[in-house]
Amino acid sequence: MDYSFSVIFYILILSLFLFFLYIFLYKNIQILFIKNKFKEYRDKIENYLYILNNMMDGLAIIDANKNILFVNSAFNKNIRSVKNQFNVVEFDALTRNLELNSLIDDAVSDINFKFIEKKLSYYDRAEERIINCVVIKIESSGEYAVIVRDITYLQKIENARTAFIQNISHELKTPITAITGFAETLKNGAIDNPGVRIKFIDIIYNHAKRLNYLIDDLITLTNMETEKSRVKYEKIYIKSVIEDSLFLFEKEIKEKKLTVINNISDISFVSDPVKINQIITNLIQNAVKYTGIGGTVKLEGRIANAKDAGDYILNIEDTSVLWDNLTLKENSDDFFFFSIEDDGKGVNYANLLRLGERFFRVDSSHDDIHKGTGLGLAIVKQTLRLLRGSAVIKSSLGNGFIFSFIIPAAQASENNFKQN
Repeated sequence: MDYSFSVIFYILILSLFLFFLYIFLYKNIQILFIKNKFKEYRDKIENYLYILNNMMDGLAIIDANKNILFVNSAFNKNIRSVKNQFNVVEFDALTRNLELNSLIDDAVSDINFKFIEKKLSYYDRAEERIINCVVIKIESSGEYAVIVRDITYLQKIENARTAFIQNISHELKTPITAITGFAETLKNGAIDNPGVRIKFIDIIYNHAKRLNYLIDDLITLTNMETEKSRVKYEKIYIKSVIEDSLFLFEKEIKEKKLTVINNISDISFVSDPVKINQIITNLIQNAVKYTGIGGTVKLEGRIANAKDAGDYILNIEDTSVLWDNLTLKENSDDFFFFSIEDDGKGVNYANLLRLGERFFRVDSSHDDIHKGTGLGLAIVKQTLRLLRGSAVIKSSLGNGFIFSFIIPAAQASENNFKQN
């Protein structure tokens, strides 16, 4: 009897021990499971927050009272919100953009609101910025997601594309219309008149030649802008390049009785001879075209050191325009400096700022045959960019025109002939 009682007692004690041990272990396993789940959820939330705070689009979450629940750093950047934006509570205090605040007001006050997308604009340091704003109502919580993206650059590309299509349509239409018109006139009987026939054929030829120049310039410019044009380094004897370019316009120089002062040193350096020729030929062509009868065109070229290059960039006048792509390196002392100056009628500052735009012409008074394609300085600008060079343009009405540029110009050695 006593033995049986003892066995039952020990079994009971063991059962209770195992029961409490089970409860203890179960609770600890539950706690461990919850901790692991919590860590898993916390890591997920941190990953989501990292993604939200590092994405390009700005994001703000607000409630129906326009209180801010979340805002990422891109939102502040895209709308130039006030400082310390994470300390503000109300959305209206976050941004001074009246258009955006009005859009949010309309969204939260409309019980049927679902979604809206709108382009907004504001000025940042006198520059217009354009943002695309999307407001979405989160049905499950009644909160609102405000997503903003700065599309200023994309809008500029779209505007440039539209302007390009309009300009190229006009530029192509002019010579094609002339060619078609004069050809039709010849076809209808004018070809039998020797004097008229020769005149009309000359006009057709000149317009066809201009059309060919336009297409060549477009191909050149497009290749440069799409990075298809590669820099091929060779040794350049710059005096020979200048003389060859001047020879192309020898007829016009004689007809206008221009004085050309060629102060180009007999030097050589390593760069891309084709691109250097493109730059100089376009600059000489402009100088000859816009210099009056009996005028003077002056050319200078020399090797400059890094200090000269730095002074050249820094010491420009307020009325000058700078195209800057130059990178000055401590171990690179050699640069090629070129300047072309004419005593023509000059350019006002407003037009000076637009030089380098495709199809922009300062003087529209020239006849269609001789006024050029309007792409010359655009090609010069893109070529200088490829060569990592900079240009300074100086002019004013009645005071001529000076265009100077500076590019890296390595000494001729085997290493310089490798593609950069």
